[in-house]
Amino acid sequence: MTTYIQLTIKNDLSVLTYQSDDITLPIGLTNINGYRLQHSPITPYEAEMAIEHIENTIIPARKLFPTGKISLSCTNEELKQIPIDTIDLKQLISTSQIERAFNELVNVINGGPSNSTTLPLDKSFSAFLLIIREITHHWGLEGITITK
Repeated sequence: MTTYIQLTIKNDLSVLTYQSDDITLPIGLTNINGYRLQHSPITPYEAEMAIEHIENTIIPARKLFPTGKISLSCTNEELKQIPIDTIDLKQLISTSQIERAFNELVNVINGGPSNSTTLPLDKSFSAFLLIIREITHHWGLEGITITK
C-alpha cells in the first residue's frame, strides 16, 4: 500500500500533509531547525551543518508514517528549477535527478565555477534542495511529484 504525503516547504518550517493531518517540521527555507544559512552560495561548512540539522529532523519523522512505499508530492515552485532530462506523465522528478542537482551545488560550494550550473545559488534555494535531497535519500523515495 502506498502512503501519499504532500510536502510544503515554507520559510521557517515544512508541512507534511498525510490524510487530514498536518505534521510540522522545524526545517524551512530560512531557518533549518534553528540554523540559518548566511552565504550565497552557501559554504561547505554551512551545507554540512544544514544537512545535519535536516537529518536530525527527517529521519525520526519517517517513523510517523506507515511502513512501505511513500509517494511524496510538492507544490513549491523551487522544484521546477531543478534541471531534468525528461519528466514523466506523473510530473515526477526522480531522486537521481535531485541527486544530480545536489552534486552540482556541492561542486560550486567546494570551489567550482558558479557558471558550471544553471541552479539558483541563493541560500533559500540551497536550503530547499538540501531538504528535498535528504528526504528522498533517507526515506528511499523514487522522487517527488510536482503538484500545482
